[in-house]
Amino acid sequence: MNVAHSTGSAAKGDIFARRSSHLNKSHQKVLERFNALPGNIRGALWILLASLGFSAMAVCIKAVGQTVNVWTLVFLRSIIALLILSPAIVQTGPGVMRTRIPGTHITRSLLGMCGMTGFFMAITHLEMALATTLGFTRILFLIVLAIVFLGERIRWRRTIATLVGFCGVLICIQPGAETFDPWTLAGLAGALFAAGVTIMVKRLTRTEAPLTIMVWSYIIMGLCSAALLPWMWHTPNWQELGLIAASALFSTWGQSCMVQGLRAGEATMVAPFEYTRLLYAAALGVALFGEWPAVNTWIGGGVIIVSTAYIGIRETRLARARRRRQPRPRNRTD
Repeated sequence: MNVAHSTGSAAKGDIFARRSSHLNKSHQKVLERFNALPGNIRGALWILLASLGFSAMAVCIKAVGQTVNVWTLVFLRSIIALLILSPAIVQTGPGVMRTRIPGTHITRSLLGMCGMTGFFMAITHLEMALATTLGFTRILFLIVLAIVFLGERIRWRRTIATLVGFCGVLICIQPGAETFDPWTLAGLAGALFAAGVTIMVKRLTRTEAPLTIMVWSYIIMGLCSAALLPWMWHTPNWQELGLIAASALFSTWGQSCMVQGLRAGEATMVAPFEYTRLLYAAALGVALFGEWPAVNTWIGGGVIIVSTAYIGIRETRLARARRRRQPRPRNRTD
């Protein structure tokens, strides 16, 4: 009996080993085929996955935002994000917090908390398609902030594209109409603060490591939101806590895929695929929440997408032209 049992166990082990080897080979073939694709196609596929991840994150926030207030969400999201980053934090050590510009980190973190709050409020109270569309206005606000705070010169093409984009915003929110929803202002405020975060991150990345920026951000957002919790705290049940954790994981997934996409392909070719988030948001909104996007959302969203896509492509081409004009260092021999 023992011999037969041992023989049977060995046979099962051989079967599992062969299956595992077959799966590894299949996985390796898929990776080889994927890596053999042109860079722009691989980049586009990564961006599509990123858009799906961000849309799934929005679904989780919308579902849990019906019962959990925004300050509890921000606090728990910050704690979960730090837990996700904890292996990298432990590996880096105490030096991860070392900086000479704490004020810049604090400003970036406060802007990030305001942006996250605006987004959470918008996605909770608006249709997913409309909230997603308003999020795209980040690029429009970025142009305005670059003029005001960075003193950048914006030529007539991007000026017209920016004005056209804001016309799309008016089409979406329809101020003065009976259908106007004040929560759209939260979505716009979130996009404005997100643009401010982009400006601050550009400054921080000159001297700070990405992990340092993220750790400072989540610690400060966690502390600021914690200050309000004695009056706003809501103890989440297991289902709510699971949705909050899932939103953090989907956000990490989206950010990772976005980075991979921009590494694999040219920005002008792959970045426009981010606008598939509107299609994902519309489909998930209909399927999960019964939200049918209004006609003005599609029209205004189309105008915003076209204008911001043009601005992004134009910015990339100008940056490429500036690099070409820069004199190349000559090789010197001593």
